[in-house]
Amino acid sequence: MINLKTNIAFKFFVLTFIWLCFYACKNREEIIFENKLITTDTLFDCRVIDCAAIELNLVNVLGEDEIALKINKEIERAAATIFDIDHKNLSNHSLDKAAEQFNSSYQKILEEFPDETSMYEANVNCKLSFQCQDIISLAMDAYIFTGGAHGNSTISYINIDPVTGKKLSLRALLNDVDAFKKYVENAFRKAHKIDKNQSINSTGFFFENDTFTLPSTIGFTDKEVILYYNPYEISSYAEGPVELKLNKKDVVSYFTVSIF
Repeated sequence: MINLKTNIAFKFFVLTFIWLCFYACKNREEIIFENKLITTDTLFDCRVIDCAAIELNLVNVLGEDEIALKINKEIERAAATIFDIDHKNLSNHSLDKAAEQFNSSYQKILEEFPDETSMYEANVNCKLSFQCQDIISLAMDAYIFTGGAHGNSTISYINIDPVTGKKLSLRALLNDVDAFKKYVENAFRKAHKIDKNQSINSTGFFFENDTFTLPSTIGFTDKEVILYYNPYEISSYAEGPVELKLNKKDVVSYFTVSIF
C-alpha cells in the first residue's frame, strides 16, 4: 500500500528545494565594482630618483568576502602581465611586484644610458564590459612604452565566473571550440570579403600556417561577442587591431554559460 502522506511530503520537499534554488539564483547578490587608481606616486618614492610613468585605472569589487578577493586578484594578475616586457610570466607576480620590476628595468637602463633613454610608460584602463548571472566580462585597454619608434597598445578581455571568482578559459566558455571556430571563420571571411575557396591570408593577414585561429582574447557586451586580434597577432602594427563583432543571439548555442 502506498503511503500517501510520505509521498506528498516528499513531493513537497522536492518542490521546495527547487524553488529555493531558483530563488537563490534569481536573487544572487549583485557584484558591485568601484574604480581603483594606482599611479607611480602610490607605488614608489620618486622624490630623489626618476621613476617610470605608471597609471592604472582598474576596477575593484566592493567587499572583503572570498569571491570579491578572488575576482580582484584575477584583475590584478591580468594587469601585472602588462609589465611583462621581458616575457617572464609576471601573471604569477603580484601587481606591486610586477610594477616594481618594470620600474627597476627603467632605472637600470637610465643609469647606463642617461642621455639616450626615454621615460618608460605604462597605462591601463579597465572597465566592466558586461555582467550577468553567469559571467563577468572586463575589458583592459593597455599601453606600454619602453623606448623605440612607438609603444605597444593592446586590448584584452577577462571573463570571470561570478560564483567561483575564477577566470574562465575559452574552453570553459565553449561547448564545442572547433564548431565555434568554424562559425567565426565564416563570419570573418564574410566581413573581409575572403571567398571560402581563397587562402585566409589572401588579403594580407598572416595567420600561422595559413590556418584560421581564434584571437587570444574574446569578450562580451550587452548585445555582442567581441573577438579582438591585437596588433601583430594576424596583421602588422601599421594596420592596427582587427575586431569582429558577433550578435549574441546568433552564437548563444555555442556557449556553456548564459551570455545574456
